[in-house]
Amino acid sequence: MQTLYDTRTVHPLDRYEYYRAGAANELAPVSVHGCSPGRLLAVMSVAQIGDFAIEAYTWAADREVVTRRTDHLIRAYDTECYRILLSVTPGLRIEQADHLVDFRARDIVLYDTSRPFKATHPTGPMRLVMLTFPRALVPVDHATVRPLVGTVTPRSLPGRSLIAQFLIGLTEPAATDDPSLAEILHECVVGLIRHRLGEPTGITPHTRRLLHHTRINGIIRQHLSNPTLGPDTIARAANISRRYLFTIFQDADLTPRQLLKRLRLQEARRRLQDPELASTPIKDIMSAVGYIRADQFARDFRQQFGVSAREARWQASNPPGAGA
Repeated sequence: MQTLYDTRTVHPLDRYEYYRAGAANELAPVSVHGCSPGRLLAVMSVAQIGDFAIEAYTWAADREVVTRRTDHLIRAYDTECYRILLSVTPGLRIEQADHLVDFRARDIVLYDTSRPFKATHPTGPMRLVMLTFPRALVPVDHATVRPLVGTVTPRSLPGRSLIAQFLIGLTEPAATDDPSLAEILHECVVGLIRHRLGEPTGITPHTRRLLHHTRINGIIRQHLSNPTLGPDTIARAANISRRYLFTIFQDADLTPRQLLKRLRLQEARRRLQDPELASTPIKDIMSAVGYIRADQFARDFRQQFGVSAREARWQASNPPGAGA
């Protein structure tokens, strides 16, 4: 993810004005109101996944601050987007379309960036994940969706928890590298909206399997260094049974073990090609991705990429035409 603004990078006395300037340059710009806090932490990071923007927001201050998406800002820059906001922690308060939400942890609310809103930031620490996407991506008439704007998604809604885990997982390092994510996001947001409207084509079993699959990808990436990582460990971390783990993968190209092997090798190649890790011994990179035996790593790496680990590192530092 790319950092849009981070108040830790400026002097404490400059942080409030720096934050106000950053908020005015968000995907859906807002104006900031209230007295300057004595202590302020505001960090916004964003990643683009096809037509979807995933934003991670961290906040902490010693006094409340209000942000507004005003008619003036909308006229100046109307993104014509929906935004799904997930509160990782409680505390935020947002009012839009005559609906006021005091967020609890893991609440999910749909907003419309083309309509004014007021957000009150708490004094305590807060974390948010926001998914912003064009309204045109939702094949449901905007007037039909409008009653959902500014209302909390019921916690009893099937698939809601999976979507929450999925969105949080997208803020992890390298989590947005999967080229299939845009398709999964589209199925999720359309399914969520249709489900809330009572339509039968909501969050389907296929969508749930995709979400579980992506969740498992994230779990594997987080635990690559564990040499004993396997189906049982992955299933426990995902809070599913071993049997259901294999059910999720029954229509996939890879088994869980094959996926684990591929992700380990991809991460090893990424590290070998990283200039900042050029002096790191290959055996240390091998260990960092969960391999114990050097001969097995060497054999798997060559089989996957057609070159040795040493050759992959050399090719990264000596690309074709570099000496021309």
